[in-house]
Amino acid sequence: MNAVLLNCSLEKGNEHTDTDKLLHHAALTLQKEKVDVNRIHLRDFHIKFGISSTIDRDDDWPFIFEKILNADILIFATPIAMGDKSSIASLILERLQGYHEMTNRKGQGLFYNKVGGVIVADAGDGGARLAAQSIHYRLSMLGFTLPPHASAICNEPLDAPRMVEEDIQQKVERMTYNVLHFSELLNFNPIPVTGNQLETN
Repeated sequence: MNAVLLNCSLEKGNEHTDTDKLLHHAALTLQKEKVDVNRIHLRDFHIKFGISSTIDRDDDWPFIFEKILNADILIFATPIAMGDKSSIASLILERLQGYHEMTNRKGQGLFYNKVGGVIVADAGDGGARLAAQSIHYRLSMLGFTLPPHASAICNEPLDAPRMVEEDIQQKVERMTYNVLHFSELLNFNPIPVTGNQLETN
């Protein structure tokens, strides 16, 4: 079992943000359950804009896409920027959209039997629920499976009182365990092919 955790923060990778701290908690939970974890801070990579499946060796998208394609679990972690998910989160979702008509070996969507989750670091700015809903919808349309409580929405900064911090960590842990549980279910009982094959030209 392996997971890819995407940090969609706009700050560079060496800056410790709320988004990074929340994602770190999810990573520790997965590693405790013997899941191989790949954490990718997207701000440190060069990724071109566009909705296309064309592999361009002039940017870093092939590396990131290969990680996602081989993952059982994909977790987006984004801050709120002007009331919405970060531009980097939108960029990755748009790049993945370029593959929505491609299939796996069974003729299903390319991302079938992969499980998605979302972490949103709001810090009181507002817009977290809409951002999570937007990511959920697009992941679902791409073929990812979403479990109950597939998002951990954290409305308070992590320097809040300890009781609040524990509540935030509990939200992240619940989301993380649910994506893990569903990934295990799909590993033993994949989505049936019947009624789930895409028509290709």
